[in-house]
Amino acid sequence: MPDLSSGASFEWETEVKRSRFIAFFSRVSSRAEALSFQKSLRHQFPDASHHCLAFIAGPPEGNTVLGFDDDGEPGGTAGKPMLNVLQHREIGEVAVVVVRYFGGIKLGAGGLVRAYGASVQAGCEVLPLIQCVPMIQGTAVLDYANEQVFRHVLEAVAGKIIKCDYTHEVVILIELPEVSRNNFTSRITESLKGQITLYWQD
Repeated sequence: MPDLSSGASFEWETEVKRSRFIAFFSRVSSRAEALSFQKSLRHQFPDASHHCLAFIAGPPEGNTVLGFDDDGEPGGTAGKPMLNVLQHREIGEVAVVVVRYFGGIKLGAGGLVRAYGASVQAGCEVLPLIQCVPMIQGTAVLDYANEQVFRHVLEAVAGKIIKCDYTHEVVILIELPEVSRNNFTSRITESLKGQITLYWQD
């Protein structure tokens, strides 16, 4: 996903046959945020010919909310090729709006597809990105005597403690990378000889 703070954007401009294509990238987590980003650029550049949108509002894989808008360009010549680039680059939680200023020379359908796709591709080459690691939360119930061993094993799989309640037992809310769940479960069960109860929030 883009390494951008909330509300920040990143831009990259290219020119094709005197038409200006300015790609603006922003980090989004919903369709509403993507549409709001497009709307803000319409207000910022009211004299532009088009404000085309593509977005992936979640991880690049799986059942993610995604979409595009050609904003008056011939169907399939703008938003779709823009989205194809994002999917090919496996970038999630991102919206890109390409603001086009018509230069007086028609590009044709094929030319538009290439121009919009190339605009996003060029922007992606320099867009700052961070790795998104899917996390999972769970609750562990264990004896006081086992807490230090539990903390040690959790730390070894890059997990962290979110909340810890002390009653007649220790109840710990944890978070760790989803890919580490099975490894952590087997390691902690073995280390504590089964004296632990784990509940995962799927």
